Amino acid sequence: MNNLLQKTKGDKVIWTIVFFLSAVSLLAVYSSTGSLAYRVYSGHTEYYLFKQLSVLILGILIIYFAHRVNYTIYSRVAQIGFLLSIPLLMYTLAFGSNLNDASRWIKLPVINLTFQTSDIAKLALFMYVARQLSKKQGVIDDFKKGFLPIILPVVVICGLIMPANMSTALLLGASCMLLCFIGRVPLKYLAGMIAAGLVLVVLMFGIAKLTGMEGRTKTWMSRIESFFLRKRMKSPTRCSRRRSGS
Repeated sequence: MNNLLQKTKGDKVIWTIVFFLSAVSLLAVYSSTGSLAYRVYSGHTEYYLFKQLSVLILGILIIYFAHRVNYTIYSRVAQIGFLLSIPLLMYTLAFGSNLNDASRWIKLPVINLTFQTSDIAKLALFMYVARQLSKKQGVIDDFKKGFLPIILPVVVICGLIMPANMSTALLLGASCMLLCFIGRVPLKYLAGMIAAGLVLVVLMFGIAKLTGMEGRTKTWMSRIESFFLRKRMKSPTRCSRRRSGS
């Protein structure tokens, strides 16, 4: 046992978080899919639970072997991963499996398992941005030599993810901005990129409305409207009015 613990090196807090979230995911999957599995698989309520458990075990094994690899190797393969993720995302947009009016998944033919290519792109982009930040520290204040080589990959990947999954693209862009902030990128460059991103999103909504090619923008707008509707329903003024009216 001690030998196993010695081989399983790493941050204990991160390992604890991984196992905790894995256990929570099992409970969430079982509680939300038990009745569905009972109807589809003739009383086998644990079907999706065992499927999730097998995927979790595979994922933890991948994490274990990945954390044993020297981190400098990830820096070497970061560029390859970034270049591979671009055609993968383009293929997903054009030929990916369409679920819930969005092409986010690719189905593996042999094992009949779908996965989101954006997950691979996120990991590749984080490694690539970290690599670029390390290499460009000497010229990090220079816009052309330091900032553009770091931010252009972020724009490309987020732009390819956005048509099918806007929330993932925004979160990925925000995470990369945080990574750039930690990497000492000047705040004026980051503020400019955030402003440009907001303008781009507004323009995309406007063009979709004018041309009638709304696509996923209908889903985005309905989510935004429902969010503000819930906020208005929970506002103190409305609550006080209801109480006074009653």
